Amino acid sequence: MSTRYTKEELEEYFFEALAMFNDVLESDITSENVVLDFFTPANGLAVYKRFCEKYFSDKYEKQHETENYFEFIAAEAFVGNRLYGVLIRSDIDFSLSEVLLTFLHEISHLFCTRNEIESGDFFDRYCMQSGEEDGYYNAGYAVWREAVADIMADSIMSEYATMKLEMAADEIQNCYNHISRQDSEAKKYISLIIVYVMTSEEVVGTEDWNVAEKAITSKINIGNNILREILKLVFEKLHQSQFWKITPEFIRELGLLCIELIVYRTFENSRIE
Repeated sequence: MSTRYTKEELEEYFFEALAMFNDVLESDITSENVVLDFFTPANGLAVYKRFCEKYFSDKYEKQHETENYFEFIAAEAFVGNRLYGVLIRSDIDFSLSEVLLTFLHEISHLFCTRNEIESGDFFDRYCMQSGEEDGYYNAGYAVWREAVADIMADSIMSEYATMKLEMAADEIQNCYNHISRQDSEAKKYISLIIVYVMTSEEVVGTEDWNVAEKAITSKINIGNNILREILKLVFEKLHQSQFWKITPEFIRELGLLCIELIVYRTFENSRIE
């Protein structure tokens, strides 16, 4: 059941989610070094500007000025030199479990941004330019950062995977159908496919890619070799110790595959039309 919450309740639930996270990973994120603020779609840009000016002056992004930008986000994470921050939508109407999952997703972003490379913040180091290599890094990082945050949040909320691949098959197919150069959300759909697959009962239950691949092939009616390579790459990464630690080589390889998949799907869609 969805509901509405007071700001005090949302703050309480945020720190409850943080306690859940720290029980698993023991991060350096605490109530002492996290600042929270609240927005609605109507005042989102003003709150965002104020928040950045006060705490994260180097994190302001022009894309937030896009019309209706704040209609489509429930929360957003920020990482500074010594401070963490999260903007939270105050009129969120999720169920409590969805609220906790949303907060765990953002906390995962905080943790990964700080810990993914030795100096922290892969995006600032590798994704801020406009060359060809940076395009690969941007694509790979965009897909990875959302997928890994979802996967971490899901694993903390649920001790055991409960969704079978066949239950997610329609959603996976829908995401696959949206992958195209014409769809600005193409990378998001690739990320969602990764999450559906990697959090499924069949895939969580094995450390052997061959076993996982057989389950995926038998339950998901998508015979795309590029997508299979993406899933294999991510599966193998998730089975490494400290899987949240990434390298430029890994992100570049993932980015190359994602761009290749988007191009392939664009031509595939044009042939169908």
